[in-house]
Amino acid sequence: MIPPSGSVRSEFRVIFGLAWPTSLGMLAFMAMNVVDSICVGQLGGSAQAGVAVANAWGLSGAVLAMGAVRAIEPVVSQAYGEGDRTVVGQALTRMLALSVPLGLLVSVWYLLTPWGLRLLGQPESVIPYAQAYAAPLAFAWPIVMLSQTLRTFLQAIGTVRPAMVVTIAFTALKVPLNLWLMGGGWGVPALGVAGTSVATCIVDLGVLLVLAASVRGTLRDWWPRDLGLTLAALVRLLRLGLPLGVQMGTEMWAFAGMGVMMGWLGERELAAHSAAINLASVSFMLPYGVGAAVAARVGHRFGGGHDWWPAARAALTLGLATQVFSGAVFWFAGPWLVMPYSPDPAVRLLAASLLPIAAAFQLFDGVQVISFGVLRGAGDVRVPTLANLVGYYIFGLPVAYALGVVGGFGAEGIWWGLSVGLAVVSVGLLLRIRFVRRRGGERLR
Repeated sequence: MIPPSGSVRSEFRVIFGLAWPTSLGMLAFMAMNVVDSICVGQLGGSAQAGVAVANAWGLSGAVLAMGAVRAIEPVVSQAYGEGDRTVVGQALTRMLALSVPLGLLVSVWYLLTPWGLRLLGQPESVIPYAQAYAAPLAFAWPIVMLSQTLRTFLQAIGTVRPAMVVTIAFTALKVPLNLWLMGGGWGVPALGVAGTSVATCIVDLGVLLVLAASVRGTLRDWWPRDLGLTLAALVRLLRLGLPLGVQMGTEMWAFAGMGVMMGWLGERELAAHSAAINLASVSFMLPYGVGAAVAARVGHRFGGGHDWWPAARAALTLGLATQVFSGAVFWFAGPWLVMPYSPDPAVRLLAASLLPIAAAFQLFDGVQVISFGVLRGAGDVRVPTLANLVGYYIFGLPVAYALGVVGGFGAEGIWWGLSVGLAVVSVGLLLRIRFVRRRGGERLR
């Protein structure tokens, strides 16, 4: 099923073909967050900061479930490369069965947002906005988890365009939905900050329904006769997914820790951080797409018995190119990029000062996400988490605290600490790829 090409040039073309629809779809997905941040920013700094900390709290718990879904990525991609249809279909049905209970656990976490933010010492003025934003999203997470399972499955078998098209189409609806629900009209009261999250719930449901309908033929082709929905099989898949969830979580929690430190500095710093990290997250979708593509491609080639190293080299080259471009945009266009996020000149000025630092860490951020993709495809899903633990918690966060909070460098000091952490993670993962290449990888089922 997988062409045994093998040259870096040919693998570059294959990975680019897989990556650009994924990146474009994820950019559209992130555009929803950009729209929310810009719309809420017009309500003032407290509202914008409240949405930022609500997202940080909510995603810090959701990331475990989202990472667990990625367990099917190496299983499906390797089995697809080997031509084992039964393993592919059973992995899909098992993860669909796990998606709803995982989503319900995330829902509970979102409902705990006010309690969690007070525990973390966030400004009391932002908590009502955070609560209003998080409460509607709690109902969306079982839907999101089902959608995420379908996206991951399709990426793993190399079918990437349906998710892209559906996401772009619904992103276009987000702006009018936000404006309508936030401001009210046509029989709907003005919901303020909550309007953006209600709009997100509507979009999430639409994405799931249309995506499932558009790929129903593909799902039917891979649906197994024996579903294999035994408790032992579900536990085995969950045990494979939890390390991936912790892997994603250690990174997300580090970024959330940055947000908490910003809250200690004040509302202006938190609002500026929200705008800058939002822009950095958008550019991150480019190497994220490459990472998803190389995870599938490495898995295909590994499962088919072919050398996967040329695919890894091609993906790292492509990812570095995307991040050099993003870094240049941040460096030269920062003041213009942050203008839509806030009417407050002080917030815009501080946010613009953070983007040159983002330009510096873009390269490390791209390397680490693509390296994780390479290792997932090769079946290495547990040990790489150590790179995050060392990079973020021994280097990144302590340096951020020392520079930004204790040393008086403020928001910029916290961002430089993040850069140090990302550099350590990327170097550690490159060394891990070298080790796994020599060992040969691991077959997952």
